[in-house]
Amino acid sequence: MRDQQNRDIRVSQGGIYSCRGTRGNPVYYTDISDVVTIEKTISNKVVVKQQPNWPQIFRGETITLTCEVQEGGETTEWEYEWRGPSTPTQWTHNNDVTFRVSESSSGDYMCKSRRRDDSYSSTEWSEAFTLSGSNKPRATLTAGTTIIPVGGSVTLTCSVQSSDGWKYEWFRRTQTTSEVQIRDQENRDIRVSQGGIYSCRGTRGNPVYYTDKSDDVTIEITFSNKVVVKQQPNWPQTFRGETITLTCEVQEGGETTEWEYEWRGPRTPTQWTHNNDVTFRVSESSSGDYMCKSRRRDDSYSSTEWSEAFTLSVSTDKPRATLTAGTTIIPVGGSVTLTCSVQSSDGWKYEWFRRTQRTSEVQIRDQQNRDIRVSQGGIYRCRGTRGNPVYYTDKSYEVTIEITFSNKVVVKQQPNWPQIFRGETITLTCEVQEGGETTEWEYEWRGPRTPTQWTHNNDVTFVVSESSSGDYMCKSRRRDDSYSSTEWSEAFTLSVSTDQPKAQITSHMRDIPVGGSVTLNCSVNASSSSSGWKYYWYRDEKSSEALTTQDAVFHSNGQISVSQEGLYRCRGGRGNSVYYTEDSQSVRIDKKAAPEPESSSFLTPLIVGLVCGVLLILLLLLLLCRFKQSKDSFFVRTRSTNQSSAMNHMIKDEAQHSRHASTVQGDACVYESIKDLHDTQNDDSVLYAQVSHDRAKTKKDNDDSLLYAQVYYTKAKPKRHKGKPAPAAADETVYSEVKSQTALGNCAEIK
Repeated sequence: MRDQQNRDIRVSQGGIYSCRGTRGNPVYYTDISDVVTIEKTISNKVVVKQQPNWPQIFRGETITLTCEVQEGGETTEWEYEWRGPSTPTQWTHNNDVTFRVSESSSGDYMCKSRRRDDSYSSTEWSEAFTLSGSNKPRATLTAGTTIIPVGGSVTLTCSVQSSDGWKYEWFRRTQTTSEVQIRDQENRDIRVSQGGIYSCRGTRGNPVYYTDKSDDVTIEITFSNKVVVKQQPNWPQTFRGETITLTCEVQEGGETTEWEYEWRGPRTPTQWTHNNDVTFRVSESSSGDYMCKSRRRDDSYSSTEWSEAFTLSVSTDKPRATLTAGTTIIPVGGSVTLTCSVQSSDGWKYEWFRRTQRTSEVQIRDQQNRDIRVSQGGIYRCRGTRGNPVYYTDKSYEVTIEITFSNKVVVKQQPNWPQIFRGETITLTCEVQEGGETTEWEYEWRGPRTPTQWTHNNDVTFVVSESSSGDYMCKSRRRDDSYSSTEWSEAFTLSVSTDQPKAQITSHMRDIPVGGSVTLNCSVNASSSSSGWKYYWYRDEKSSEALTTQDAVFHSNGQISVSQEGLYRCRGGRGNSVYYTEDSQSVRIDKKAAPEPESSSFLTPLIVGLVCGVLLILLLLLLLCRFKQSKDSFFVRTRSTNQSSAMNHMIKDEAQHSRHASTVQGDACVYESIKDLHDTQNDDSVLYAQVSHDRAKTKKDNDDSLLYAQVYYTKAKPKRHKGKPAPAAADETVYSEVKSQTALGNCAEIK
């Protein structure tokens, strides 16, 4: 290019450009560079278009892509270039490409154009056209109903997804004929009035593209015959494991037709069959609705409607037979009725079984009835059977049948006390009133706490409590025949007293006389019907050892005599082992003071005289003089020495009491025993003087106190004078008021 020696140049014309370098003189030339093609872009816009213009293209279809140039005002001859997954990239005079869509055809397609007379000027690339090839489609056939009513027709519809441009081909076949195309039927919807198996497919394009055929749809013609499902055996309740038969019955018209049958249900076959029944062993999965329909054998696409649903409900639990007896005790010479049943279901026959404790179970022959009568003791069971093959229920629970003996049994109590207390031990005995022969028996008890098992022992021994109260009965059976027994005895009622009884001690005297004893009585504070008690005696509160014959004299049960002072108590006990009552309250027994011996009468006046003084002696002498002057009114003679002894004891008690009272209450007592000076015969007469100091009437000082003297005269043994009768004994008492000193408070006895 002339006048272009610079390193950089600008060009506006398309073409193929190259360059080389020069320098020096002479000129030195480099090799020429590689060529660079410069094209000139023209403003025309190009667009890729598809024919046929379907929104969804399937693999196998043939399409055409066209590159259209949006021309200006003039007409130009163009060349075209393509870019895409499977189209050529060379320039060509054809503006379209036609190909069959495959998996490799999917992708983006673009094109551009240039004028034929200027190979270095072209349009820009078009926008990408995306082609997506889908898998080959399957036509879909739908029917408003598959049952053609008598004299009617049904509509069939064929479709291919949501794509466009389709025409349809229809086909029909039967089980005995091959498939043929229905002529002149290219529409999407057709109406048919002929039974058969129908299918369809879609077609479009040129060359023609076919979809896969639709699934078959069976169209049937409905007969007016009605069908019914029936069960054999027709039991209202069916159990798991039983075998039943369901029958499809067609209510025929005037003509006789040979039918085929089809079933619909949880476990039954759905194929057409010449058999109108299905037989199966029911299980949990058999429950549900069963229906059937029928068709003529010479026309497989004409059938009845489905029958009404027959609902089969299977009881999953195997039933157990129930055995009941009017009574389990066979009277002597009689029999009892046994009844076997199985819930509320029907159709059962029954098998009966009997065993004993010594023999195995065997079936009772020729007994299939629901009710049987038996006159033999034993253990019975039954079960139900029905159907073919035979279905067996579980065997019933055992029922024991016993034969009644005429022997009478009686419950007796030992010890036979009418009242029983909580904690006592008793024995109940079951006595059998034997007949002429001797029998070895077993015994059974019924009561609040007694065992109910059969035992060889005819008695039960236990410690009674509140829960022991109630009725006790027993019955007996022979040891060699466990199913023959007596009737239950009459009820023996045991009533337990919950409160522990208490012993009670009584005594008429609390003081033991000199040389004597005191009698104590013990009894149980219970009802008058309580009996059987023995009594135990104790002395002192802490003593736990019972009294023995060395400690007391034992009389009848509950009475003893004691001669030793102390605290006494008792309690009752009975039974083996011994049951004890509560202890009684304690009773104190004291001894009476013995009279003082005569040897002390000489010492006493001396000791007392020193204490009391001369004043007291003079006072007593004065009283004695007054006593002699009024002998008929002052002396009292006693008739026995025992009275004298008792009087001495009383005086001693009074003296002791006075000694205490003188310090507390202020009353002074003085006793004097004075020998009768005129009794020269020593007849043991004694004069007692009791002087009471009464301070109750004192108002101010002790000087105003009054002294009372009470004098007793006792002549123990009157003397008989020869030829003269003995004077009558007399005891007299005189009271005298004497002024006393406050210091008086002693007693003296003077012979």
